[in-house]
Amino acid sequence: MRIAAISVAPVFPNYVIGGSQKILVDVTAGLKRSGHDVQIWCTGMESHFGDFEVDGVTVHPDLQLRGSFPATHQVSPIALARTAEILRNATEWADRVYLHADAVYLRYALESTEIVRSIHDYVYEEALLSTLTLPAVATIVPSDYMKRVVENTIAMTGRQSIEPVIVVPNGISVRESTPEPQLPVGVSPRQDNDLILLFPHRPEPTKGVREAVLTAVEVDRKLPDRNVRLLMPAYPLGSGLDDAAGTTDEIACLVSDLGASEIVELHDWLNPSNMPNYYASGDVTLCIGSFVESFGLVPIESVSGGTPAVCARVGALRQFDRIDGVSMVGYGDISAAVNVVISAAQNSAEVVESGRRQISAQYSYAAMISGYEKSITGSLNEVRSISNSSTDQLTLAPWCDVQGSRIYDDYAVDYYQFDELVKELVSGSNQIKVNTPEANEKLSEEIESAKKLGVLVPKFTFG
Repeated sequence: MRIAAISVAPVFPNYVIGGSQKILVDVTAGLKRSGHDVQIWCTGMESHFGDFEVDGVTVHPDLQLRGSFPATHQVSPIALARTAEILRNATEWADRVYLHADAVYLRYALESTEIVRSIHDYVYEEALLSTLTLPAVATIVPSDYMKRVVENTIAMTGRQSIEPVIVVPNGISVRESTPEPQLPVGVSPRQDNDLILLFPHRPEPTKGVREAVLTAVEVDRKLPDRNVRLLMPAYPLGSGLDDAAGTTDEIACLVSDLGASEIVELHDWLNPSNMPNYYASGDVTLCIGSFVESFGLVPIESVSGGTPAVCARVGALRQFDRIDGVSMVGYGDISAAVNVVISAAQNSAEVVESGRRQISAQYSYAAMISGYEKSITGSLNEVRSISNSSTDQLTLAPWCDVQGSRIYDDYAVDYYQFDELVKELVSGSNQIKVNTPEANEKLSEEIESAKKLGVLVPKFTFG
């Protein structure tokens, strides 16, 4: 089958930026090896032009879009018109169009073939508008968490039908043994008393830059006999890929303000091929930001590389709470993060090895490729109806999580104190009736408040 994979975000010949683009490269290469004729059309950048290949897949960086968040289509009218023509030509060549991390508004240019899309990072306007207003015959998401968020969001807008939303977990290749540690070029060699913390994320505030620095500073204070080092990558110079990301100078200023200049070490951006050795060089990987991950590759890549990970209980990161070697803390609780980091750094090799086996079984690369191939090239199912069979049955919103006596909201980045409601949700499998006979006045008030905040939502069925 001829598959046109279209990405508003750019693809580069020499490096990969972000987990979503790594998945795009992995999936298209896997489809190519499975015998399909796959080509990528993506936004062009000044740093490269002309066709090139990535893992045997031809890339056309021809779309005339800005390519950085949050305003991928902030370009001139003539650029949009020319982009529509490029999309039309790609569609005429293809048997099926795959929109990766769909952000293509120019749907009329794609009318001549069936569209399968994937959604990643359900926080940007592009992804939200795609699912709420733009057509596709199927939508691929990387986690059950994201499936529930997308389906409930669409249902709450009043839509009465929805296309199939298919969960295909991101996958990685877990080596038989942990790779050899290798620090990035320009980073000082490891010393015996080093405690190396890794922050292998985009340098964007919600990814937890500040939280990671604060944690490292406090770990350094509590372990005076250890040389605590926090390694952080910087975007390639002049990449202009993400308007929300901090520049190297901005990160350096933050580090200085937080008194961490002797702890934080910035280094060049790394390619996926370098990451296994990079993970193996650390003691603990930090994933403690507020970003609403739709999957979260970093924790499983880290454990696969032999290094435990500490994650905030945010978004789809919560799905890893039973993976050995992955520890959870409440978002913003720096004190808890410090204690868990110190504990995780002492994890036995057996714990991490158990996590590696779990990841290999649950998140395999082969399963991901097979899932995408079936979803993109297989027969396409009918749309499903949306119904709300019970007007008095409410459920905890999929973007919320009960943490102790509080409820955390991924999108509000806030905790709500609902003492009575939490008790009822815990005993009722996260469901509750609006008119609970035994409800006291406080519980009734908390239910109404939670409804207004979007913490409690109607219970929908998708037939």
